[in-house]
Amino acid sequence: MSRVRTLKVRLLVLAALLLAGCAGLLCVHLHWMAAGPRDPRFAAFLRRYAQRAHNKDVIPEHGVALDRNGARLEIAQPDTVFQRALDARALEEDGRPVKLSVDGALQVCAARLMKGRTGAVVALEPATGRLRALVSTPRGDAAKPVYIERALTGLYPPGSTFKVFMAAAALSEGLDPVFDCPASGYRSAPATPAIRDVEARQAERRGRVWKGFGKLAMGPALMHSSNVYFAKLGVKLGPEAFGRVVAASRLRDSVCLLPSADVSLEAAGCGVPEGLRAPELAPVAIGQGRLLLTPLAVAMVTAAVADDGVMLEPTLLDAARPKLRARPFTYEAAARVRKMMRQVVESGTGTGCRIPGLDVCGKTGTAQTGQGRDHAWFTCFAPEKAPRLVVTVLVERGGFGAEAALPVARGVLEQARELGYFE
Repeated sequence: MSRVRTLKVRLLVLAALLLAGCAGLLCVHLHWMAAGPRDPRFAAFLRRYAQRAHNKDVIPEHGVALDRNGARLEIAQPDTVFQRALDARALEEDGRPVKLSVDGALQVCAARLMKGRTGAVVALEPATGRLRALVSTPRGDAAKPVYIERALTGLYPPGSTFKVFMAAAALSEGLDPVFDCPASGYRSAPATPAIRDVEARQAERRGRVWKGFGKLAMGPALMHSSNVYFAKLGVKLGPEAFGRVVAASRLRDSVCLLPSADVSLEAAGCGVPEGLRAPELAPVAIGQGRLLLTPLAVAMVTAAVADDGVMLEPTLLDAARPKLRARPFTYEAAARVRKMMRQVVESGTGTGCRIPGLDVCGKTGTAQTGQGRDHAWFTCFAPEKAPRLVVTVLVERGGFGAEAALPVARGVLEQARELGYFE
C-alpha cells in the first residue's frame, strides 16, 4: 500500500514540474511577443532573415543607392560584392536607400567618355576622401560580368604615374639628386637590361641619333618622364627608405569603401614587392617590374600629393566624416611635387590637359604589359592651389597615356567645372 502511495506522489510531483515548465515556456513566449520587436537582437534577426533567397521581397527597397544629390543611382549590378554591400547597408538602415558620395552626373560623364574602352575612372576629393565617380568599363552582362570592381581590385603596372610617388618619397627622405641621363640608358646591375628613355627608342625607329637628356634635376625629369632618371633615383633611395615610405603610405593594405556588419565593399591591397635589393628598385621606380597597383591606389597617391602629404580614407558614404589614413609624404615634398606636376601639364607630356582658367597638375603613364599594347594612364588634380578633385584614368591596352587616358580625364575635369566643383 505504501508503494502505491509513493508512486502516486511521484507522479503528482512530475506532473507539477511539467505544468511549471509549460507555464514558464508560455511566459517566455508571451514576453517575446510583447517585447521582442523592441529588442535590437530580434530586429537584427529579422533583417538577416529578410535576406534569405526565399524571402527577398520582405524589404523591397533594400539595396537602392542614391547619389550625393538624392537621385537614384544605377551603380551596382546584381550578384556583385558592391550590390551585396548595398543590400547589407540598406538593411542596417531599416531598408532606406543608401546615399552615396558619387555624383551621378560625373559618373555618367566618365562612363560616356570611356565607352568602347576597357579600363577605369576614379574621381575623389583629396580634402574629404569622398569618391565622386567610380567607373569600370565595360559594364558587362549577366553571362560575363565586369563591374565597378575593376577600379578597386584590378592590379596593373602603373607605369610613369608611379614617378609621382617616387619623387615625393625621395624628397620626403631628403633626396633631391641630379643625374646624368644618356641615350644609352642605365643598367642597375651588369646582367640587367638597360632602362632607356622613350625618346631613345623613338629615335632609333626613325633612324636618327638622340643624345639623351644629359644632366637632369628632379623637376625636369618628371616633366620629361625620364625613365633613366627615376631608375637611378630608385637605386639611390634604396630598399630601406623605399620600404619605409611604402609602409607609411599603407599601399599594401585593403581599403573599406562601404562598410556593413555582414558584407563590406573593399578595394584590394596593392602588389608592392617586399625585400627588394637595390638593383631591383630600378624597374619598380618607373612603375614596372613586380609592382602592381589598383586605379584607386594611384588616385590615393595623387590625392596625398594634392593634400599636403596627407592621405585620407576613401569612402562611398556621403555622410562619412574625413578620416586620416596615412601621412606618406612631408608637407614640403608634396608642395614640390605639386609644382612639378603643374609643369608636366604646362610644358611636358601632359600638355593635352591644359584647360584655360583651371591650373591642372598631372602625370601621364604608359605601362608595358609584356603582351600586346601598353596600358595608358593619366592621373591629375585641379586646381594647383587648394585642389578640389583628383581624377585617375586607366585604359587597358590603350597605348600612350597622353593619347588614350588623358582626354578622358580632361573631359571629367571639364564636366566637374560645369558642376561647380572648382568655384
